[in-house]
Amino acid sequence: MHTVMHLNLRVDPTQYISQIREVPDYDYIHMVRQPKYMIDLSLLNEKVHYLNEVFSPKEYVKRNNISLLHAHHGQLGMLLLPFKEETNLPLVTSIRGRDATLANQPIGYLDNMKMLFDRGERFFPVCQYLADRLIAWGCPSEKIRVLYGGVDLNEFKYRAPHKGDSQNILSIGRLVEKKGHHILMQAFQKIRGKFPNATLTIIGRGELEEYLISLANQLNLGDSFRLLNHLPKDQVREQMTNADIFCAASLEAADGDVEGIPNTLKEAMAIGVPVISTNHAGIPELITNNKEGVLVQENNVDELADALEFMLTNREIWETYTVAARQKVELNFNLAQQLQKQAEFYDELVAPYKVGKRYLVKPRQIDKKVLKETPQPQLQGKDDGEKIAPRKKAEIAKKALIYMQQLQQLQGIQELPQLQQLKQFPQLQQLQQQTKDKVKDELVASNKHEKKAKVQQRAQDHDEKIASRKKEQKAHKAEKVKKALYKIQKFQQKAIDEQLGGDHGGL
Repeated sequence: MHTVMHLNLRVDPTQYISQIREVPDYDYIHMVRQPKYMIDLSLLNEKVHYLNEVFSPKEYVKRNNISLLHAHHGQLGMLLLPFKEETNLPLVTSIRGRDATLANQPIGYLDNMKMLFDRGERFFPVCQYLADRLIAWGCPSEKIRVLYGGVDLNEFKYRAPHKGDSQNILSIGRLVEKKGHHILMQAFQKIRGKFPNATLTIIGRGELEEYLISLANQLNLGDSFRLLNHLPKDQVREQMTNADIFCAASLEAADGDVEGIPNTLKEAMAIGVPVISTNHAGIPELITNNKEGVLVQENNVDELADALEFMLTNREIWETYTVAARQKVELNFNLAQQLQKQAEFYDELVAPYKVGKRYLVKPRQIDKKVLKETPQPQLQGKDDGEKIAPRKKAEIAKKALIYMQQLQQLQGIQELPQLQQLKQFPQLQQLQQQTKDKVKDELVASNKHEKKAKVQQRAQDHDEKIASRKKEQKAHKAEKVKKALYKIQKFQQKAIDEQLGGDHGGL
């Protein structure tokens, strides 16, 4: 069984645990950068490792029998490039939303992504929309495989829509601009007069918490509005089960940040809650307007208010939407099927004979308005090594041609009319033989010189290799000593802490 080393932002249940720990026929190493990113201790096991504790990538890969590297964000793919270069392992990078934009990215981000496109083997955007963005940036389409996030259909079981008088609207997501919570709150305020018993609940936490609380006061939403902090997974599912309508008002943020496809939308559709969302990013790949749910233009308060009013007024058609929505999730967003597809994508890299052309991604016609902030792909020159290679091939071919011509002369090829004529003139035949002997002697001398040069080069390479190995061994010993000193310091600090009566700054 092959082992994949996964590098993720943090270890918590929201961070694609299934795509790391449940891929069929593949074992895993779950890696984060430092221990502080180990958020949920219930997920800690012997397969959770820390990148900052890996001193020798080659030894680490050999010790853990790793066959493949998988970075779960574009930034993490860049971080793994040196690891990949040292171990020569194939690198897969998942693209999930903001990493396919220039939103809040450091200077040089696009150039680094283009370097990742060149050196990485595969890219897994979570929707076709993001795949199109990668292609627009210059990623070769043959390296792209769209891999949707899946829903565990055993965990999110379908139930028919509520038939009572409740009008509970639910939205779940981080409190950031691209989730569009502020647009949903304004749309909800516009319909409150017609539906005085309706409620709006938003579950999440983030940088806009204070702003949304202030906005609720400005809109006089009162008790009809609740803002709940991050809840455990079971409680979130319970809130979703009790909801009458689920709304994801996703939009492109002012800095260009976008969604992929919100997992909460897929879960609501799987569980049988009627959904309203926006024509944003990959969401239309999940929802067809007026079939699996209702879609409106993003960042449009009036259209969203009309959709809420339409759905609350026409309760009798809810089941038509929810049945179609459940079927869509079962067909394209079933977790078991997506994990199997992920395993097949891995097989293309570790078992090349299994490459499947049916997964190749083709670029779509890209709307310039949709990709308005996406830089146009630039023609990139290849690096120096790639420029030299064709020249070397041409030189080799030229030398081979000259050698064959000389060899033909040595073998006395007689088919050419000019050579046939030489038989009539003994002096010319004698001159030809002298020329053959001279060329032969020159070739023999040249071969001896080349053999001598090769032997000298091999000896030089051997000496350099031994010197390099000694240098690496010396550096490795130094790292071991450094690590041992660090452990001694930790032991001493622990002893001091115990004397002081408690932990001071530990994990």
